Amino acid sequence: MLRSFNPLRTIRGQIFLGFVAMSLLTGALGGFGIYATSRANRIVTDIYDRPLMAINFARSASATFAQMENHLLRSRLTGDALSPGPSFDALAGSFFEDLTIAKERSMSAAAAAAAIEVRALVEEWLAAARAAPSRDTPPPSQNILTAFDRLIELTAEDGFRERQRSLTETGTTKLVAIGCLLMALLVSALITFLLARRILRPLSAAAAVADRIAQGELSVEIPPGRHDEIGRLLHSMHSMQASIKSMMDQEAAQRRSAQRRLVDAIEGSAEGMMLVGADGRIVITNSQMKRFLPQAGDELAPGARFAEVIAEAVSPGMASTAEGAAADPVVALAAEGEVRLGADLWLKVSRGATEDGGFFLFWSDISAIKERELRLREAMVEAEAASRAKSSFLANMSHELRTPLNAIIGFSEIMAGELFGELGDRRYHEYATLITRSGRHLLDVISSILDFAKSEAGQTVLHCERVDLREITAACVDMVDQQCANAGIALAFDVPAAPVIVTGDAAKLRQMLLNLLSNAMKFTPAGGEVRVILTVDRHAVPTLVVRDSGIGMKPADIPVALAPFGQIDTGFNRGYEGTGLGLPLTKALAELHGAAFAIDSEPGNGTAVTLRFTGGAPRSRSEMIAAPVLAIA
Repeated sequence: MLRSFNPLRTIRGQIFLGFVAMSLLTGALGGFGIYATSRANRIVTDIYDRPLMAINFARSASATFAQMENHLLRSRLTGDALSPGPSFDALAGSFFEDLTIAKERSMSAAAAAAAIEVRALVEEWLAAARAAPSRDTPPPSQNILTAFDRLIELTAEDGFRERQRSLTETGTTKLVAIGCLLMALLVSALITFLLARRILRPLSAAAAVADRIAQGELSVEIPPGRHDEIGRLLHSMHSMQASIKSMMDQEAAQRRSAQRRLVDAIEGSAEGMMLVGADGRIVITNSQMKRFLPQAGDELAPGARFAEVIAEAVSPGMASTAEGAAADPVVALAAEGEVRLGADLWLKVSRGATEDGGFFLFWSDISAIKERELRLREAMVEAEAASRAKSSFLANMSHELRTPLNAIIGFSEIMAGELFGELGDRRYHEYATLITRSGRHLLDVISSILDFAKSEAGQTVLHCERVDLREITAACVDMVDQQCANAGIALAFDVPAAPVIVTGDAAKLRQMLLNLLSNAMKFTPAGGEVRVILTVDRHAVPTLVVRDSGIGMKPADIPVALAPFGQIDTGFNRGYEGTGLGLPLTKALAELHGAAFAIDSEPGNGTAVTLRFTGGAPRSRSEMIAAPVLAIA
């Protein structure tokens, strides 16, 4: 159902009504102005059109009569008859026309009667003049002139009276106009006051309430509004105030809940937590801080000064860091790092800054970690000492074993060669040969152990010089050529035509290559192939590859093969002899020469070991030797 329209219920309607009222006032003033102008026109017409024209035409008639009288006088003096004089008749006609107009323009009955009287006298005068003989004296006209004077006087009096009446009416109209204007101004002011009262005052009150709400006064009372736009605005402000209060209450509840959760989390944490404000006072702390600083007691509480509490709780010399005793315990316990309190307590201090200039401290108990670190360092020292003792033992034992072993080898060679005569039974000769062979094998094993021990102990020293890697490769191939032939293994050799010059220890380079060739022959069955490839790329980097077609190994077995004494086949009935030092020793020597060491192998498809001399400086484990110069002569 549609509601009836009431213009006073809306600001738009009120403004429209005010506009209509002002329009009506303006129209009324305009209409009155038109009326006043029309009345002024009528007054001007009455003053200038009727009285003045009546006077003018009366005077014109008087002048015409004078001309008629003069014409009659001349006619009598000259003896002419009055008629038929056309000019005299014309003057008579003009006279009566002017007199008629003067009568019609007269403003009063007396003036009109005077005009009628003049007309009657003139008509009598004309009749007497026409009837008199031509030589007779003209009839008297004094009474006509007197009547003319009275007509003009009456007409002038009418004009004066009309002027006075016009002035009176004009003054009255002016007063009425001023009164209407004042009334219109008063009504306009009243309309403006009413509109301001009904619109501006509620709007100003709504704006003031909105300002107070914006300043945080959510409990301010919002005035009730009418059923207009301002009323709807005030109603919306009521709803907004209620919504803001609800949101503020909800936010306050959430904040209190978050604060409670934060306090519970801080209190339940195993770490010491403390918030210090920009003024240096403690804002919040947990009980773990009191456990770390039992001397502080109840002084370690919100509101206390952080520096004073720490200075009283930590005595001089009680706090220390890894560098030694802390000069200022307050600084040590408020800065990032590790601090020791007393003999057994180690704290890790973490610090975070806040936006207001304060800071947040986290103290973590790392005493157990420090204890483990101490035990680990002690274990590492013991392990390093044991490793050095082992390496020293191996070096010493290898040296002690090599002297008698050389004697055994020498005497067995003499006996096998029967230098001082026959041994008798041929079995003695075979035994001496076996002793020589076993002694040489044992000597090789002892030499490998000694070299690896030196390498681990950092005692390997390279005697570097410029050598031709191609010549070393050829010499090593010649040394194992007969062994390959005896084992039924094909030996291939690919080297460039130009010398390949590197800086390194020739003996160690030769040992590296012989170890690789020995491994390749050991794990390659009869009918297989061992190939040695020496190349130089476009960057003048030499690469040495020893590839075989042997049994190969799994990728997971490569780290085992590179470990010292590592054996992939570890059973008691393993089919391959060796100490497991060949590859580790070769890798160590390659790294000393600054070469990259890589193994590529696959079960059943053989193994390829690559040494890439990238130009790194030859070095020992204890010192740097002169940098190598890699070039092709």
